[in-house]
Amino acid sequence: MRALIVGLILALGFGNLAALDADFLSDLERLHETDGHQEILERIDSELERVTDPTERAELLWRMTRAELTLADFGRWRGELSDREAIAMLEEAASHADRAISLAADLADPYFWKGATVGLRGQIRGVLNSLFMASDVRDYAERTLERNSDHAEAHYLLGQLYRELPGWPISFGDRERAVDYGRRAIGLHEDDYAEGRVTARYYDFYTQLAASLWRRNARGDREDAFSLLRTNIEELEALSAPTTRQRMELETAREFLTDWS
Repeated sequence: MRALIVGLILALGFGNLAALDADFLSDLERLHETDGHQEILERIDSELERVTDPTERAELLWRMTRAELTLADFGRWRGELSDREAIAMLEEAASHADRAISLAADLADPYFWKGATVGLRGQIRGVLNSLFMASDVRDYAERTLERNSDHAEAHYLLGQLYRELPGWPISFGDRERAVDYGRRAIGLHEDDYAEGRVTARYYDFYTQLAASLWRRNARGDREDAFSLLRTNIEELEALSAPTTRQRMELETAREFLTDWS
């Protein structure tokens, strides 16, 4: 349920005193896509001392949530953080998202990143806690889509939830909806990538759709899943300087391929 690591560039306009600079926001997105998460936190800390507008502060705070969540996820994967340390970092990240929501309730991203922190904490704590938290994660993703129906990562997160959870009466898992959300996430991401709103390909979107197709197992699904996964692995292996996210995704894709073979 790595719904944790991705960045969307928003088209924002600022005109008031101490307004956020568009180049500053672009720099944050570049740092997010190039493993500069600690620098993001340092730069946002400095900027928060200057920016007073509530909505602009919220824009900074959700990016702080994203950076801390990513550091927690990557730190666990590299063996640099214990589960307890990662959970503590995620709790701090969630508090920033809560502040962003209180400042600008109409923004979509604070809800998504709050839901992502809840989901990752549940995943770290184990299956039972993850199931217990699943409704909250779904609610945050749906609140995101209420404010921005084209939020690719919210569709991506919902696709994984509907795939991994058991169906009625235990929970709300639904393999058809998992595939639908996964396809929608990829379609939106392809548009964002083609138009330059994001500058890195989100390979995990394709891997997770492959997993949803494999789990649904309708006619042709497993052939499609293998094709998606092999293409993903080939492209990831061809990268000359992969980011941490890309290295994690290559590992995940290889694990799926081994399990399915």
